[in-house]
Amino acid sequence: MAVLVDAASALALAGLPDSPAVCLAQAQELVFVRDRLISAITARVERVHHTGEARGHGHSSTRTWLQNACGTSRAAASHLVTIGTQLARLPVVRARFAEGTLSEGQVTAICTAVKDLTDDQAPIAEQILADLADQATPEDVAKAGRYLRDILDPDGQDKDDDADHDKRFLRVRPTDSGGMHGEFRLPKEAAARLKTWLDAYAKPGADNDDRPLRVRNADALTMLLETKITTELLVLVNAESLPTDHPNHDPNPGHDHQPGHTANNSNGTNCRTEKHTEAGRPGPGAQTPAQSEAQSGAQSEEQARDPSKVRWKVPGLLLSTGQLLSHADVDRLARTSTLMRLVMNADGQVLDMGRAVRLATGAQRRAVYARYATCWIDGCPLPATMCQIDHADNWTDGGLTDLRLLGPACQFHNRDRYRRPHRYQRRREGKDRWAFTYTGRPRHHPRKPAATTMTGASQPDQPP
Repeated sequence: MAVLVDAASALALAGLPDSPAVCLAQAQELVFVRDRLISAITARVERVHHTGEARGHGHSSTRTWLQNACGTSRAAASHLVTIGTQLARLPVVRARFAEGTLSEGQVTAICTAVKDLTDDQAPIAEQILADLADQATPEDVAKAGRYLRDILDPDGQDKDDDADHDKRFLRVRPTDSGGMHGEFRLPKEAAARLKTWLDAYAKPGADNDDRPLRVRNADALTMLLETKITTELLVLVNAESLPTDHPNHDPNPGHDHQPGHTANNSNGTNCRTEKHTEAGRPGPGAQTPAQSEAQSGAQSEEQARDPSKVRWKVPGLLLSTGQLLSHADVDRLARTSTLMRLVMNADGQVLDMGRAVRLATGAQRRAVYARYATCWIDGCPLPATMCQIDHADNWTDGGLTDLRLLGPACQFHNRDRYRRPHRYQRRREGKDRWAFTYTGRPRHHPRKPAATTMTGASQPDQPP
């Protein structure tokens, strides 16, 4: 035993070979040796456990002795005791483990499968699983072991299901930024549903998607919450923090439409027209650019004389959590959320209800679903029916809510394209259909564009 300890210590202290190929070959040999050592360790742990020797040395149990005297973790101590106890009644598996024809992973799968079987049932499962281990992975052996256990001990499956269901939990804690983090455990049916969802919409990463799997999982869960759970987010903002309502462009300028009435445009979609007025101060009609500039200059002079009249853009307030939303988040929510924007004064009077055509109509949504199968960002697998309706031109920049400029975008890409439009390249996909290519994070800060454009320079597709 002393020679073995000295040899292991010398190997651990020796330098690594320079060749990675040599390291690979030596690592495989060492794993084989480790399995033989675990075989010897579990045999001795079983003898200590069976005789109760640990209690004679002042320890309350074999597991406690392994943790305190041997320095193992609680999980490792339980693992050694379980494997040693089961191998004592599985002579075929014990012999093959010692000689090296079964790995530790395969032995663990077999021992876990038979630990709840009787001494009469264990030999039946042992022979079947040991033969299967010669041509299957440890995961396949574990699945077969669960199936055999269900057949040999039908009542045990009900007990396992009840025990697994009783262990369910969900712990969440707020983060400093207003989000949530935590951990959970789901019963197998709920876990299967979640795994199916994540495998479909998070696991297959696109070639141009640089999000790690854990982030794609979070985005897929966020979209599931948004599409399947109806809830109301109350955001308190002041009027100056809301995005500017850009005037609607009448596709048929020759026709006279009354403000507030519904009209059909050339695409067959509905849009509402209204006079653009200052919030809380209804005006007689739309202003000309000269009038707007003159009014803006008058307001600037008045604010210079009286700073208390400056119209500050302040963060929004999430009433449910007390967290603040940046001006960019307020703009994004104003164009993507299915909510009615109400601006009220201190007396509770409604001052402004926003532009009526900011959100796509039901008919437009159905048309978008018919035109697009998935999110309009290349490589994103999320179905269009579970996406948000996005504007090809950002609504806050004056983009129109016309069917030819609408498309589906998943929660992540909708938010990311709004915040980082320089990372996306738009292209035309047939008549009045668009797609976006994610170009990735720039490795350096892009230079400011030149004041003049060279003749013949290619420009990205723009809608007519």
